[in-house]
Amino acid sequence: MDSGFDKTILPLKNIFDAAPVSRSQAKRICTNLDKFKIVIIDFGGISWMGQGFAHQIFVVFQNEHPDITLEPINMCEDVMKMYKHVKM
Repeated sequence: MDSGFDKTILPLKNIFDAAPVSRSQAKRICTNLDKFKIVIIDFGGISWMGQGFAHQIFVVFQNEHPDITLEPINMCEDVMKMYKHVKM
């Protein structure tokens, strides 16, 4: 990016009222993420996530944008289990 802003943070607890579950929710938050090189996805305060949500971000979006680094942080055990499930 020319502007020098190549990193962003997505604090999911500030975006969703409840746990993120659907592909459509994932697609909405992925809009314009292709403008960044590094995307930090903060799961702090999120107790679980749906398989569709996880798959859309960590498989579909990542495969479509292999040059973008997705860095999930603050995952609780249940969120981590779903993340690992879709990544396998």
